[in-house]
Parts: sequence; structure tokens; C-alpha cells
Amino acid sequence: MVKPKLIILYGFAASGKTTLAKMYIADNPLALNIEGDQIISMIGNWRSSETEARAIVLEYTQKLAEEHLKKGFDVIIPYLLTNTEDAELLREIAKHTDANFFEIYITLDRNEAIDRLLKRGVWGEEGSEQLTEADLPEIEELYAKMESSMGSLTAVKFLSVIQNDIDGTYDKFLKLMY
Repeated sequence: MVKPKLIILYGFAASGKTTLAKMYIADNPLALNIEGDQIISMIGNWRSSETEARAIVLEYTQKLAEEHLKKGFDVIIPYLLTNTEDAELLREIAKHTDANFFEIYITLDRNEAIDRLLKRGVWGEEGSEQLTEADLPEIEELYAKMESSMGSLTAVKFLSVIQNDIDGTYDKFLKLMY
């Protein structure tokens, strides 16, 4: 029996995590893409208690991943890591379920990452307000937190984006798991 995969796809907002995750589940029957942005948008008035809501989403993500892996199916989690403890929790799920574990980081330099997010115009959660230059300090702080957290991971594999070549980037992504 082939072991299921737990794939954590790290990267900044608008880096292409969701696109790659959707491509992966399209190619892998019964694989599950756990999108925290979708889950949080289903929690009532989450913005007024964002810290608590994000903790709930992480808990649900862990439980969904664990149950799906136990059934023998792959799980992919697009994730903007800002806390290394979250990475450890996800790593433990792979150990507990005896899944193959992959941590892949979509690398973009700071300016390109921020430009992509501003070009997209919104955060990932459904109903997010339009981003403006006034949001730049928050965006830069979030990027710095992510960069700091990613710097402490030792087993992560790096995925550089091929500009304007989603299929080529996806192929590189798949090769990182073999």
C-alpha cells in the first residue's frame, strides 16, 4: 500500500499556493486541499476575533488532515507560516498517520511577493476588502514574520516560480516530491 502524502505548501499571499494545490487535487483523486482562507470565511464575524478564529482554523485543519490521511488519501495545505509551532503541529500529524511529509516553500523575493499581493488586490479570504498602499505596513510586517519563520525550518524544499508558466512551476513542484 502506498503511503499518503501530507504536503504543506508554504508561501506568501498571492504566491501561487492555491493554484498549485488546486492543480494537485485535480490530478490526484480523493486528495484533499485544506484552504484555511475558505474555512475562516465560513466563521461568523471572524474579523472581530481574528486571533481566536485563526486558532480554530488551525485546529480544524489538523483534524481534517489527520482523518483524511488515516483513510489513505493525500492532503495538501497551502499555508502562510508566521509561527514555527504551526509547522511542528503539522509535522506531528504526518508522523502520527505515517504519511510521507513534504514541506515546500514557494520563494519570491520580498518586492515581488508584495507586488503580487497588491496586484491581486485582496487577501485570500472571501469578502476581503480591497488592499491599498495604506495596507503596506501590515503587508511588510506579515512578510517579515513569514520570512523569519521559514528561516527556522530545516527540511523545507524550495520552489522558485517560473514567471508566466504555471504548468512549468507545477512540474517543478511535483519533482520536489520524488
